Amino acid sequence: MMMIFIKIVVTSAIVLGLSWLSERVGPRIAGIFAGLPLGIAVSLFFMGVEQGPEFASSASLSALGGLGASLVFCYVYWKFSSLLGAWNAVLTSVISITVFLLVAAALGLLPQNRWILTAVTVTITGIAIFLFRDIGKNDAGSRKEVKVTPTMLVIRAAVATAILLIITGLANVIGEKWAGLLSGFPITLYPVLLIVHVTYSKEEAHGIIKGFPYGIGSLIICALAASYLLVPLGVYWGMLASIALSTIYLAAAAAVMWKSIKGT
Repeated sequence: MMMIFIKIVVTSAIVLGLSWLSERVGPRIAGIFAGLPLGIAVSLFFMGVEQGPEFASSASLSALGGLGASLVFCYVYWKFSSLLGAWNAVLTSVISITVFLLVAAALGLLPQNRWILTAVTVTITGIAIFLFRDIGKNDAGSRKEVKVTPTMLVIRAAVATAILLIITGLANVIGEKWAGLLSGFPITLYPVLLIVHVTYSKEEAHGIIKGFPYGIGSLIICALAASYLLVPLGVYWGMLASIALSTIYLAAAAAVMWKSIKGT
């Protein structure tokens, strides 16, 4: 019970923080900070605590492929949210999650080699940056004022927490490969996308999507480092070191993006 409580508190804090960041500094910076390795790190950490460091280390390899699928998720979310009218957020979510699972399954057929999966995901990242380059150019950029209620805050946190609890709860049943692939799902990004989409507009959500490929390098570094460090250093120190390494990259990416935004 204590472990479930910790999962709820940590995941809720991350999602609410990213939502606040989007409202304060803009969606593109929030998109980069969605690359904070906290979602995947929390998932792999709890797998390590509950299933052992060897399980989490193996899962981190598959997570590299899952991260590639998360970029495809973002592309599908962007395209379908641009096209759909009624029930936009709901239908877009269903379609995007379905595509994520299909792409993750396809990537799961590849050799579970850290460098092959890293190369595939880095390639997908480059393609995503190219495809997302025109996002926001024709958006009006207007916002509607929305009063944040306690109910809205609960919903924001509940979505991400539910995803994390499902993945870590099923880890022992579905095995390390699928547990890792599902860890690559944008656990913290998706709830923020959904919140911003419903609360403000699809254009604001697209701004977050545009920034995400620049931040995903942090997640790649975290999963790659975890695959090396979790066993020799243990779950606690191994994950802490992985987060530290990935945060260095994220800070640099955020600084570059901030400079770019200020320069435009």
